[in-house]
Amino acid sequence: MALSRRQILAGLSGLPALPLFWSRPARAQAALPKFYVHFCTTHGAVWRNHMFPAVDNPSTQTYAGRPVRRQPLSVEVSGGRASLSPVLSASSGLLTPQLAAKMNVMQGLDWPFYLAHHTGGHLGNTARNDGNGEDGVLVQAHPRVTIDQLMAWSPEFYGAPVRQRVLTMGNNISYAWENPEARSGAIQAQASTRNSHTWYDRLFPPGTTTGGPAPRPPPVDRIREQYAALLASPRRRSAADTARLEQHLQRLDELKRKLGVTTTAQCVQPEKTAQSNQQRHGQPYVGDYSVNPGKQIASSQMLNDLIVAGFSCGLSRIAVLHQDSDFVDYAGDYHQEVAHRADQAAPAADGANPTDPQNVLCTGNQRFFEGVLLDLVSKLDATPDGQGGTLLDHSLVVWSHESGNITHNSYSTPVITFGSAGGYLSTGHYVDYRNLALATGGAEKCHPGLLMQQWLGMTLRSMGVPASQWAEPDHGGYGYRFARVNWANFTTAQGYPDSLWDRCGDDLPWLRAA
Repeated sequence: MALSRRQILAGLSGLPALPLFWSRPARAQAALPKFYVHFCTTHGAVWRNHMFPAVDNPSTQTYAGRPVRRQPLSVEVSGGRASLSPVLSASSGLLTPQLAAKMNVMQGLDWPFYLAHHTGGHLGNTARNDGNGEDGVLVQAHPRVTIDQLMAWSPEFYGAPVRQRVLTMGNNISYAWENPEARSGAIQAQASTRNSHTWYDRLFPPGTTTGGPAPRPPPVDRIREQYAALLASPRRRSAADTARLEQHLQRLDELKRKLGVTTTAQCVQPEKTAQSNQQRHGQPYVGDYSVNPGKQIASSQMLNDLIVAGFSCGLSRIAVLHQDSDFVDYAGDYHQEVAHRADQAAPAADGANPTDPQNVLCTGNQRFFEGVLLDLVSKLDATPDGQGGTLLDHSLVVWSHESGNITHNSYSTPVITFGSAGGYLSTGHYVDYRNLALATGGAEKCHPGLLMQQWLGMTLRSMGVPASQWAEPDHGGYGYRFARVNWANFTTAQGYPDSLWDRCGDDLPWLRAA
């Protein structure tokens, strides 16, 4: 007997069958909502030939005064394994040619300055770094709201209410204003958790009913009235006190809005698992979780199930995840003995010495790619949209590293994506934006590329967020404009000339759908 899509998804995670968000026949091919997911992993330092596909007769064009390259993604299959590169490999049942056709692999996207020990660069807030080096200290004075929060508070992205604007699963990754509705106040980190039960309760609060309102009206209105009366009173108060009152009112309005959201008529609320992912599999620094990649993958897959359930039921459309695991069984000091020694590794990720730093990095990143990223992508791609496509077709799922092919080095930070963002993006490409005429480093060379600010601006446009809501004063992309080349045999002006900043408001070469 053939298993249905719902039975397959239920078996993967222990959750019951997920609902079909768009199960009714489409009367017209209306524009469907878009979805955004961003996975952020620490370090990076995976060498070029381990991370990216081999180059074979690419197409070229001149862009901003330099040659850039593109070639189609081609999956090689052998012995039940499918591969684009040593890291981008998985079971041939997961990494199919059809899925690769919805994928992009980008090399040559840079933060054009030294950015080490950071989490904020993934989503545009480079100020969230540990202050390592002069550049890190300098950019700390120029924080930015992260792109997930720009989407979350854009009326063009969320045209209808949702219960959770952003599923924030990882610390120090998502940043918004103190009063995001008014776009005012200090930029601050958003609370997060990786506990699956906590997210279940936020998406499906006790006392709510599927397809209908909460059975009792919440008491928020009475509390809000008291704050509003205090704000309107003639009593003297400081500007800071007034701002705090306005922030309280905004948060109460947001709480009321969340409580009033109902699931779609087609949504069947999934059962809550008996144990959370942390109860079932553990968490960092508890037991053997930190050196047990099987537990780390299974825990992440339970979060993936909740993302798909929340998206399917119309309760959220954004998720950002900062991975708290390296997906290896290395029991030593991973940061110092693996990440900081990655440039001393053997030249091939052949597994001959499994404790070699580069092989450890490749192993962990490959496990994440197959066990976590492809797990989510395949589940999104298994959910029909009611118009002949899938949920993945309306999504942009991104995986970015903290650094490029050398630890704490921001040249060629890998960016892997799935989904066309509702047809905005052309997919199925490996693109290489590096300027190969300029190089630095030893055996593992680094080349300056195009600007990460340009990719972040394209991401916002692909999600329907107009530049008028996030425009920078001095370039067309998103993120603080600053460039300084350190420890290289070329200058900042050579590596990141004004011609790159002048094109920063463009969509990246080859990636815009016709």
